Amino acid sequence: MPVSRTALSDDRKVSTAVVEAVAEAEGVTPVEIDTPLHRAIDPDALNRLFGREWTRAGTPRVRFTYSGYEVTVLDAERITVRSADEDERGAPDDSASGQ
Repeated sequence: MPVSRTALSDDRKVSTAVVEAVAEAEGVTPVEIDTPLHRAIDPDALNRLFGREWTRAGTPRVRFTYSGYEVTVLDAERITVRSADEDERGAPDDSASGQ
């Protein structure tokens, strides 16, 4: 089941919101996630990409896999997290098993 976050506050970093959203999807606290975010993506680069000075120039979109989840960050205000085994509709992806 996908988890979505919206409306990031000015004082909250995108990287922090990503970790919180993945923890929510996993049903754990952020400190209980086994994999540090920097193993999936550079948190500082992610924060800079979605910083105020860059978002005025256009609408960035980043998609990456973290801790078994596909994370999509849209325009610094929306984060969607879903199991990496689900397709776009939220259904299990059978292509990996050859079905």
